[in-house]
Amino acid sequence: MLGGDRPPEALGQYTGFLLNWVGARSRARFGAVLADIGLHPREFGVLTIIAERPGITQQEIVDATQVDSSTMVATLDAFEERGLATRRVHPEDRRKRTVHLTPQGQKLLARAKELAGAVGDETFAPLTGAERRQLRALLRKLAGLD
Repeated sequence: MLGGDRPPEALGQYTGFLLNWVGARSRARFGAVLADIGLHPREFGVLTIIAERPGITQQEIVDATQVDSSTMVATLDAFEERGLATRRVHPEDRRKRTVHLTPQGQKLLARAKELAGAVGDETFAPLTGAERRQLRALLRKLAGLD
C-alpha cells in the first residue's frame, strides 16, 4: 500500500491531507485493477461518458472529461482499434463525429464498473451504508454537483 496502512497521526487533523491520502490509495488500487483488464482510469471515464450519452461528439467528451483534444483523439483511435467504440458522421453537421460504444466496449465497461464497485467497497469498508451515502452527498456538494 502507499506509505503504509495508515497516515501519520500528526497529519490526521488536516481534512485535505486525509482526502488526498485516501484518494491516492483508492486511485492506485483502481488503476491496478483496471490495468488487469487493459484500461486506464482516464479510459474508464471516457467510456462511461460515451455510454451515458450515445452519439456524443468528440468535443463534448473533451468538455465532459477535461481530457485535452489531442489525447482524446488518440484515446478514441485506440478504442476503435480495439473494437470498443466507433465514430460516425454527425447527422446534422458532417464536420463533427459522434461516438458510440460497440457491444465489446459495453461489455468491457460493465466489467470495469464491477471492479470500480469492488474497489469502492474495499476503500469504504470501515463506513456504514449511511456514512457512505453521507460522504458521497458531501463530496458531491463540494464538487458543485448538488
